[in-house]
Amino acid sequence: MILAADKHQVSWEEILVQLKKDLILSGIQTDFFDEINSFKELIELLPVFIEELLQYYPELFSNLIYRIDIPEKQVENISPGNIQLGFTELIIKRLIQKVYFRKKYSG
Repeated sequence: MILAADKHQVSWEEILVQLKKDLILSGIQTDFFDEINSFKELIELLPVFIEELLQYYPELFSNLIYRIDIPEKQVENISPGNIQLGFTELIIKRLIQKVYFRKKYSG
């Protein structure tokens, strides 16, 4: 995943900003990601956050997946034994795409 971000010339900070924006627009108010200082930390903490959302706030999690715009087909292909990591990968990939295309076509 780091290579994908580098390949598209997208920084982890831009990915984090986009994630926070999508969280707010999904109705999720959190400071969970405020202390992140690297892409590695983001990758390590996102599955924990996803697990918490799935367990306690499944409707908000659905809102987030819809807001980030992850295709249903990709969601269906996530391995049941690895749900948090599967969603982490899909979310990060989609955030990279969103940031990349916004930068490419914004001016």
